[in-house]
Amino acid sequence: MTMKDETLWSLAKPAIEDALQKISNHVQSGNKIDNHSALPTLKETPEGNFRQFGTDYKTADFRKIFGPSGKFRLNPYSYEEIEGFDELLAYVSSIPTYAAFHGWTGGESDDLGRRMLEVGTADLITEIAARHAHLCGFEFNEEYARSRYLEMEAWWQSEGLPVTLFVPLINISFEDDTVHVSENISIERISDSDHLARVADLLAYQRDEWAIRACTHAVLVRSAVSVNWPQSMGREQWAGDFPYVKLDQVIQAVSVASMQRTGYYQVAYLPEGWSPGYVGKLALTRHAFKVDRKSQKLDTSSEAPSGVLDSEKANDIALLFDALQEANDQTTLAARRLQLASLREDELDEIVDLCVGIEALLGGTQAGETTYKLAVRGAAVLARKGFRDSAKVADLIKKVYAYRSYIVHGQAKHAKKRLVAMDGQKYLATGMAEIILIALLDVMLKNPTLLEQIDNDRVIFDLIDEWTAASTSSVDPSSSAG
Repeated sequence: MTMKDETLWSLAKPAIEDALQKISNHVQSGNKIDNHSALPTLKETPEGNFRQFGTDYKTADFRKIFGPSGKFRLNPYSYEEIEGFDELLAYVSSIPTYAAFHGWTGGESDDLGRRMLEVGTADLITEIAARHAHLCGFEFNEEYARSRYLEMEAWWQSEGLPVTLFVPLINISFEDDTVHVSENISIERISDSDHLARVADLLAYQRDEWAIRACTHAVLVRSAVSVNWPQSMGREQWAGDFPYVKLDQVIQAVSVASMQRTGYYQVAYLPEGWSPGYVGKLALTRHAFKVDRKSQKLDTSSEAPSGVLDSEKANDIALLFDALQEANDQTTLAARRLQLASLREDELDEIVDLCVGIEALLGGTQAGETTYKLAVRGAAVLARKGFRDSAKVADLIKKVYAYRSYIVHGQAKHAKKRLVAMDGQKYLATGMAEIILIALLDVMLKNPTLLEQIDNDRVIFDLIDEWTAASTSSVDPSSSAG
């Protein structure tokens, strides 16, 4: 990484070295150092289970031995006692970009802005020194200090700071540490350090405890978004459109490949070549915001993922994601409706979403009685997935669609259609609709020309004859019903 401001480094370096020495002296003297107020820590859990978080009140915050001067100073050292601090502060205040970044307007009467500038300048020194103490010890390592300086220099100076999105995936795990989805998207196992860092900014009262810990892997999206940092060192602001579509298409591909409920609850990010500070000795992974895009039917009493996908299934995700990039409007609508249905708390909304998705895939362009078309075409397409007994499958689809029709037409007795019978057993129509839509998406995404042929009755008959006869294994949809 290229240094942009040699003068700033030349002034910061001796100050960092002196601050590190003062930290060392303070520790060696046995003096008290205040701890971080509440750092997350990992509890021991059985291999393969979700990680559980506790709270660590014992990690020293070396920055706290420094503070502003004043009549009621509580810190052992003032900023002014750090070697070269006054010269560094004078230089920072003389550069409009730096002054504005820290919120100082330059006016003599702007006491608050001046104090913010002083604290922000001190942070450059104390954060590097404290991180050095935690990770490298007290003997000054110029190479390490310089690398951390370059990250903070980029933070102070740059617009459009590059980030890698880091989005923990709920309730689904993988045998592989890394799953390559596309050129700039992967699913990767979350390290202990990243687990802790992503939780650090989440206050206890803000957490959905199960959703936060029910993750073993995260979706990483590179080069899709950047952040701008406003004046006065506020929180990041996203530059350009946030890539929800790409994130959601990964979720859709995972849902189809695994036939498991999933989603995400938190968006975090990894700064690429810059650093907005740190907490303790944690990784630089930053919590950005919460967004409840997880299935509302997850089993929050579970202590382990509902699905652990092997390499073959992981490869399937990449194929499905790639197909979604090229899919027509009907298929992408169906995939979105599958995901939207999972977010619904109301079962009536859920069944409507699922049936909209089914109809998008099977409705075709020719006029005709909708329920009959969906039933026959669905049975034919699902033969490719090994669903046995096409007559039963067609009848099941009719019953599912009847429940949807009662709801959308305001029929008061729709509850009577909520359960559908198959082989003498009764199942929720919404559960069956979800299984059907996932299986249809799997076939259609892997056979994109099929959607264009769906209006041809000869194609339907060929599907039933060919795939039923050739199938070496069959699927009973009732075996997957929830």
